[in-house]
This record gives sequence, C-alpha cells and structure tokens, in this order.
Amino acid sequence: MNSDIVITGSRLQRRDLVANSPITTVGAETLQAQGAVTLEQSLNQFPQLVPDTTSSTNQSGGSGILSVDLRSLGAVRTLVLVDGRRFMPGDVTGLTDLALIPDLMIERAEIITGGASAVYGSDAVAGAVNFVLKRNFEGVAAQYQYGEADRGDGASHKADLLLGANVSEGRGNITGYFSYTTRNSVLMGDRAFSANPVLADAQGRFQPFGSGNIPGGLIGINSTQIPQLTGVPDLNNASGACPVANVGIRFGAQGEPLPFCRPRDQFNYAAPNFLLRPLERYQAALNARYEIAPNVELYSQFFYGKKVNSFQQAAEAVNPSSSGQQAGTVLIPNADTNPLFTPVQRAFFAANRGFFDPDGDGVFTLRNVGRRFEEFGPRTVEFTTDAFMISTGLRGSLDLFGNSWRWDTFYQYARTDERQVRFNLLSRSRTTAGLDVVVVNGQPACRNREIPGCIPVNIFGTQTLTPAQANFLSVNTSTDSRFTREVAGGTLAGDLFDLPAGAVATAFGVEYRRDGFSITPDEVALSNDLAAINVAPIVNSGAFTVKEVFGEIRIPVLKDLPLIQSLALEGAVRFSDYSTIGSVVTWKGAVDWEITDWARFRGNYSRAIRAPNLNELFAPVSQGFIGGRDPCVRTSNPTAAQKQVCLAQGVPAQFIDTLEVAQSQGFDVQSGGNINLREETADTLTLGLVFTPMRGLSVTLDYFDITVKNAISQVDAQTLVNNCFTTLDTQGQSCQAITRNSSGNILSVRAPLLNIAERQVRGLDVGVNYTSATPWLNFWAEDSRLTVQFVGSFQFKDSNIPLPGVASVECAGFYGGPCSSDAVRITPDFRAFAGLTYTSGPVTINNQLRYIDDLELSPLSPPTQSGTLGAETYWDLSVRAKVYKNIELFGGINNVLDNQPPVMGFAAGGDSNTNPQLYDVIGRQYFIGASLKF
Repeated sequence: MNSDIVITGSRLQRRDLVANSPITTVGAETLQAQGAVTLEQSLNQFPQLVPDTTSSTNQSGGSGILSVDLRSLGAVRTLVLVDGRRFMPGDVTGLTDLALIPDLMIERAEIITGGASAVYGSDAVAGAVNFVLKRNFEGVAAQYQYGEADRGDGASHKADLLLGANVSEGRGNITGYFSYTTRNSVLMGDRAFSANPVLADAQGRFQPFGSGNIPGGLIGINSTQIPQLTGVPDLNNASGACPVANVGIRFGAQGEPLPFCRPRDQFNYAAPNFLLRPLERYQAALNARYEIAPNVELYSQFFYGKKVNSFQQAAEAVNPSSSGQQAGTVLIPNADTNPLFTPVQRAFFAANRGFFDPDGDGVFTLRNVGRRFEEFGPRTVEFTTDAFMISTGLRGSLDLFGNSWRWDTFYQYARTDERQVRFNLLSRSRTTAGLDVVVVNGQPACRNREIPGCIPVNIFGTQTLTPAQANFLSVNTSTDSRFTREVAGGTLAGDLFDLPAGAVATAFGVEYRRDGFSITPDEVALSNDLAAINVAPIVNSGAFTVKEVFGEIRIPVLKDLPLIQSLALEGAVRFSDYSTIGSVVTWKGAVDWEITDWARFRGNYSRAIRAPNLNELFAPVSQGFIGGRDPCVRTSNPTAAQKQVCLAQGVPAQFIDTLEVAQSQGFDVQSGGNINLREETADTLTLGLVFTPMRGLSVTLDYFDITVKNAISQVDAQTLVNNCFTTLDTQGQSCQAITRNSSGNILSVRAPLLNIAERQVRGLDVGVNYTSATPWLNFWAEDSRLTVQFVGSFQFKDSNIPLPGVASVECAGFYGGPCSSDAVRITPDFRAFAGLTYTSGPVTINNQLRYIDDLELSPLSPPTQSGTLGAETYWDLSVRAKVYKNIELFGGINNVLDNQPPVMGFAAGGDSNTNPQLYDVIGRQYFIGASLKF
C-alpha cells in the first residue's frame, strides 16, 4: 500500500507515474528560476497555457486576478487546485488568484489537459492545474530577493520564511510560511513602443493616435457651423495648418479659444497607464498533520493572503452635462459676464451670443462639450483583497475485500473580501452647481447653496481650473464585495478484486459545495452621481449549492502478450445536482495500453460541464440605450420571411409594410447577469504516445480536441437583433431577447450573458525530458548532471462561433480583428519552452528559452503596417550557488537580449500597441537574492 500513489486527473491509487491524460510536470526549481514575484510569469512559459490576466494587464485585467487559461478556452474553464482541491477564490468570479498561492511551499505543479469534470467537478473543461505543496518539510528556509528592470524601474522586493518540524518521532509535521512582497509600477510612457498610441492609416502606416477629449475642454462643431462663429483664429483652416479640417473649438491657456485639429491636438492618453501593475502582498500559510491513531491521520491547512494592486488610466475624459441635459450639453447662465471666466472667454461668448443663446434668455447652451480633467490626476482603480481558507479532515486506511483502502473526509471554508476604490472621478451634481455662478458681495459664488462647500468653477481652459476647484469637482467611490465557499466531502479508494491481468482499482466519493457572494456599492455609486462611470446602483447578493456523487474504476484487461505488456480500461462518472441548473452528469472513458516496456499509448474521451458562476448568474443588470437598427421598419426592406418574424414578435399586421423608425431611433438595452443560464458542455478527446527508449529519456506526443457548446458569452444588442433576422428562429435566444411596443417598434433588447457561443480548440503537444550525468563537465564536483526539458504545443484550431448561424472565426496563429485587442488574448499556432539545467556540486545554472511563432494578420482585420509579425525567442539565464554551509546566493537575467514586443497598433493591441500578456513588455530584468537553510 505504501507504494501506491494518486496522480493528478484521477483519484485512483496506482503503482506507476503514467496518467491516461496528458500531464506536464513543472518542478519548483523551474518555477523559481526566473525570480518571478508572482507565479503566472513562471507558469505561462509553458505553451499549453495562453497568458490571460498577468501583472502587465492594465484595465482589461480588472481586479488583477492572475489567472490560468488552458488552450485559450478562458480562465473560467480551467480549474486550479492546491493538493488536489479547489483553492480559495480571488474575487466574486470564483477564479483562483495565482498571486495568493504560497510559492515557496510548492513542490511541483502539474498541468493536465482534457475535461476533468468527472473527477473534479465543474470548471475543469479545458483541464486543471494542480499545485502540490511540500508535505514533510523540516528546518528553516529564509529567502530575500530584489529585482529591477534594465531601465531602472519596476523594482521589487520579496522576503520569504518557511518553517517546518516533524513531531512525535515522525507521527506528524507542521509547516508554516510567511511572505511579504512589494513591486513598483512601470508606465506605458516609460517604453518607446507604448509611449503614444498609434493607429494605421489608409495605407497601413502607423500614425500617432489620441483622444479628442483633451485638457482644457473642447466644443465639437461641423463645417456648417464654422461661418457662424467668430473670435477663433484660423477656425476655417485658411492657412492649411490642419491636414484635414478643424472639427472643434478648444480652450487653451487662460481659456483662449483655438481651433481643434486632428491629429495635431489629440491627447496622448496612454502614457500614464500601467505597463506593470504595482503590488503589495502579505501571505501566511500553515500545513499540519498528525497521526492520532494507527492508520488515522488528522490534517489541516490554512492560507491567508492580503493583496493590494491597481490599474491606472489617463485622467477622466467625459462629456460633462448640466442636470437634465444629455451628455455633452452644458448650460452656463450669463457666460458673457461670468465673473469666473477670463476676459478672452467672456469676449468670445459675447461675440457669439447668437450662436450659444439664440433665444436671448441669458442661458448659453454649449453642445458637444468634451473635457479631460487632467487636474484630477490619473484614474486609478485600487483593489484590496483579504482572503483566507481553512481546511481540516481525517484520512487513513482500512482493510476491505482483503485489500487496503484509503479514505479521506474533509471540510473547507474560504472567504474573500475585496474593496474596490475608484479615484479622481467627476461628480455630475457638483459640475452643475459649480457652473451656475452668481456674484455675492462682489465675489463669485454658487447659486445652488444646497451642496456643502460648493466652489464656482471654470472648466474651459488649461490653466483655469484651480486645485481647489478640481478638489471640489472630483470624487472617489468604493464597492465592497465578499465571496464565501464551503466544501465538505469524502472519498474511498482501493482495489476491489484481482483479475488475471491485475487488480481492479476503484474510487468513490461525495461532495457538497456552497458558493455565495454579496456586492455593496457606496453612497456615491448608489446616488448615480458619477459623470462617466457606470457603477450598478444596487446592493446585490446570490448563492448556489451543489451536491455530487462520483466514482472511478480501472479494469486491467490483458498483460504479458506480444505488443501488449498491459492493457487497461478506465472510466469515471459524476452526478451533480445544482440549485441553479438542476442535475447534470459528466463522464470519461480511457484506454491505457503499455505496448512494450518503452512505449505506451493513452487515450481519453470525456464529457465535461461548466456550471455558470455567481458573477455570471447574479451580476447586477444595467440599462443603456443604443441608436440601433430595426430590420422590421420599412426602410430596412425586410423580406417576406423576415416579416413573419416581425409579426411573431408583435408588429401589428396593418403596419407590417409601413412601419416607420421610432422617434427615438434606438432602443433600450439590458445587460448583466442571467439567472436562467444553463451549463456549458464540452466533449474532449486526447490521444497520446509515451516513449522511454533509454534511461533518463522520455518523449511524449499528445493530441487534443475540445469542443465547447452552449458557451456562456456576452453579445451586444444589435448583433442579437441582426442574428434573429438572419436565423429566422422565433424561438431562438436572439429573437426571444427582443421586446416590441404596441406600435411594433423595438422597445428593448435583453442582452445579458447567454448560452449561445461554440468554441473548439485542437492541437498537438510534444514533450521531451532528458537527464544525464556529465563527467566531462565536472567543474565544481564529480556528480555533475545535465537536465533538458522541452515542451512544444501546436495549436491547429482555435475557433469561435459567437452566435448560432454566424460563420466561425478562426484565431489560431492570427492577430487583429476579432483575434486580438486590449481585452482579447492571442493564440499563437506554435509555442515552445526549453529548459537546460546544469548542476555541479554547489552550482546550478539554468538556461530557459521561450519561443512564440509568427502571427498573421486576421482576414477580418483592417489593414496594419505589416501582415505578419515575426517569431520571438526570449532567453532567461539564472545561477544559484552555495557559498558557505547553508547560505546560497542566486541571481539572473530575464530577457537577456532585451527583445522588444512587436507594435500592433491600438486596434489590435489596445493602449499599449501590443499584446502585453503574450510578449515581454518590460524588457531586460535583473534579480539577485540570498537564501538561508538549516
């Protein structure tokens, strides 16, 4: 029994290390070789993982959950485990944050491809990543590390302490871990490729790009309005200074009105954005076990993490408005005599009274107003996460059916509290009050005295808004959220009986899980007073429970025959009863065929599911309005078949040929969570060969094919409308999302998350591991050895069908269009990792190479400078040496050659002009440290 082990992807006890699903094992030495302060940097080297949210993901990274994404199917479809169990969630999405896993306690990480829902439950659609922690650590290990980018920024400090002791002559062990990490930010303005956003012109050449919402303010105008305005020099562009034409009036120093010209006067909003998010983190963990009776062990684990990180964007750009007016419309009483305006401003409004105050009531109406409130400082969104998890249980062995069986029972409780604070936002009510200025006792004052501390403001001009005025207009807002999880379960595993080919191994178990969350915005958000940020003004909560029963079996069929050293069949099934979606069944079937003692075939076919998470089910519903197009109106020329859909939706028969566009020329949109979501289903096929032709060498080839149906996806309202009248399916989700009024016009479209997408990925993994003694390289000792690890992943397919009836979009090996943006990650068609480790006595030298194949421009992308981005190879080098007894020094250089990322432009790469998840955007980095062990 002592020789039996349990490998990731199964609960069966077995006597070999070969799984029937593809597994890549990553040792602690490899994870630590780069000196990364967060795990995702080390783990994402491996090509099975598509980098998702990383430390270099700014606003599209949200709360900064450093997640794992297997096969580009999305982080929500990859299950993260610690010691074979779900780890504490990072936020209300339920995703595991790699930054909260105690990295110095990790013994190894195991990456398993293929649907593992039958073994681990929901979320393991693409597979699972399991972090195995040290179990019997004894002694003290202390470590400090300092890191810095070659350009002198992004400095980091990390201190770790690991304590462990065996007790009662080995009957138990207790291991404690403590860590503190801090890391400084890097700004997009600090790197040449991201210092200014660029966009391709009609010839595909990159040109500087920026925002029309500029400091000082802007009034947008059209060509017909130019002759109606005076007092703005060269507004008609007679000098030809503007390459296109002036499209607005901007206000410069002291409020001087000037022409606004694109791109000359656009604002560079990218420079203050984070290219590397700042981080402060505290961690603690405890791992304990004790044999309380023969074959009965009590165990417990405790994890705690506090993490502060943030994303940052340029100062808020808004279309300010007065109360009751649409965005961008500002009412200013007596602008020509406003005591807060500068003389040049008052003269401008007086000269153009007829344009801004045609009815002569003294209220000047400014339309199409935009302004960037640079005086507030950058918009920073800070996330403070406090999370803990405690697990406890009993495990042991007993004799059943003449064999030894292992049993395990446990209870787990986890809680994550997150506070999100948004800084430097514009208050709508304060803007209205501050712009309505009167003179009291010879001094400018707010007409509205109901707002405490009201200060009259002048928002037009780059030097007109004083620090006091900026402080009055700006507000901060916060949202508190809490996620809780309770899990209880038990398993029993052992051999039922013997067959001629071997023992029949089985495992059974039950599990109960409850996930719950709550979200509470503050009064600022609840009052709906934010001028540009839409925080759902609602206190929201929700929960679900799931009860599960599962089992596995391995049946040896043949052995000791020609070309069949052993042949076994495996199966697993899990029945789950969710309080939200009802009952579902997942299963898998596998073949394990040992052809010879050096060749093995493994195959696995499974049905996996993913139940919608709490965020997808209960996210607050928000309302908006779009200027959409209705296929039923007369001017859309609907076909006869489309008219039948119109009638089915409620268009009156008498209006079917004459329906006019609604007065509003648009419709309401409802988006957010959806309590009616169903489970996603996935069919997974993996086929593999394992070769061990000589001692120290193993070669693996694994093919995978995963198809996800009814995938949960967010689709915009107009796409839903268009899809309805393309598929003509009145009972389909897109048609059912449309509600019409009594006149037949679209009243609203429900565009929450829906089970409508289909995803498919297909590829091949190649793995090579080789270890050999190297007596010819004995530089520091006679026991030198060389270890080589190579992992390559070909991605043949990464397709997405966003809606039924819509053509499939292929993104494997492509960028641009639907295949990359600020929020869309890239899937190369080939990536590889190669590690070469040389050890001789006290010295270990690590060389690591990361390869990313070239990328072609998506056929659905607008033109860019180059149709193909060249392949990229990064070289990382590190050294660790024992210098005195128990003292080790270590250091390294990542991205030794200082390779810079390719420039894709804003359309394909977002604010940074590139893909900061896939490529190294920081450049060459150094780290150095010391460790003490005794």
